[in-house]
Amino acid sequence: MIEHAVGIYIELLLLSCVIAIVSKMVTKLPYTIFLVLVGLGIGVLGIGPEIKETGFGHDLIFFVFLPPLLFQGAFHMNLNSLLKQFWPVVCFAVPGVIVSTLLVGGVVGWLGGISSMMVAILFGALISPTDPVSVLALFKEVGAPEDLKILVEGESLFNDATGVVLFTILLKTVLSGQRFGFGQAVYEFVKVSAGGFLLGIVLGWIVYKIMRHLEDHILENALCLVLAYGSFWLAEVMHLSGVITTVMAGLMIGNYGRRLSMSEKTTKTVEIFFESIDFLINSLLFILIGLELREAQVGNMWMTVFVAIAAMLIGRAAVSYSFYWLLNQVGTKRPKKWKHILFWGGLRGSIPIALLLQLPNEGALETWRPVLLVAGFGCVFFSLVVQGITMGPLMRRLGIGGVEETIEH
Repeated sequence: MIEHAVGIYIELLLLSCVIAIVSKMVTKLPYTIFLVLVGLGIGVLGIGPEIKETGFGHDLIFFVFLPPLLFQGAFHMNLNSLLKQFWPVVCFAVPGVIVSTLLVGGVVGWLGGISSMMVAILFGALISPTDPVSVLALFKEVGAPEDLKILVEGESLFNDATGVVLFTILLKTVLSGQRFGFGQAVYEFVKVSAGGFLLGIVLGWIVYKIMRHLEDHILENALCLVLAYGSFWLAEVMHLSGVITTVMAGLMIGNYGRRLSMSEKTTKTVEIFFESIDFLINSLLFILIGLELREAQVGNMWMTVFVAIAAMLIGRAAVSYSFYWLLNQVGTKRPKKWKHILFWGGLRGSIPIALLLQLPNEGALETWRPVLLVAGFGCVFFSLVVQGITMGPLMRRLGIGGVEETIEH
């Protein structure tokens, strides 16, 4: 059984490489867009192995796939630039995600055919985190302002953390069948977030101090890998947020470690290593969601998919425009064009897919899991294909990066 499952994963990794080659040499589509098309093709055409043959388990997503994705994103974030955009990033990434979760859940529960409001809000939590990879590539191409890049990237990094923490708390409530306690949920959110924040800083600082005494790029890269997985595991054992712990550890190493202890060779080794893991994990996530979709009755869920997409856009628009207006009233004025980029550039990617795959087929979710899988994939598909392809024309129309930008008063 193990040998068979290993063989299947090797085949899936080979398929990932083939997909990348075709996307680069034949279609010229961005890899993430091509991946979501492949996932859809697997689900609709019913090709590939049965999901049960892979030995796939939900803990695989949480403890194996998530940590390096989070660490890699945090490692590349410039802490000084992030601190300059601290309050906007926090505003969008914490209360923004909470508002989006409630709005998306409310619309889906009201119009999308999900009669359990707690399940609908759980869907709102998993679909709210954004993935700016395609947008940041466009930013680089057009020479977008650095502050805008940091705002989009920083929001994505921390709304991933907020979304996963909310998802975990809500998932426990749904599976337990108990009434949702607002006060208890707030306490749990603050506890796991603050604890994870401090633990990540401490672990990152310890590894940074160790690396100052090393000059071995292979060993230092291995330490980063151990830190990515170890910080996540330790936080979860301590009933803290593994997501926030890993993000903070990645920020510490990506800034202090890279600037004060890593040689140029070590930095390149770590960057290439984690980018390779990121590529493989993203590929596997979209292939696995395709295999899961085969078992869902997609044909009966089109209205739910349309409502879910509309809800996602409504939630994102409400957060982007209202929070942007509020920030411009109380802080530094920013160009009015940026709010349109924040709205339409809030793409969904690997984190929502990872959370969808983590949904267990038990309790209240036994009924709703297929619906959530199809609706969630539909949102990611729309986001990456429609929003991703139209972001370039939108940025050119707004003159982002190429002309002087007006400030909203």
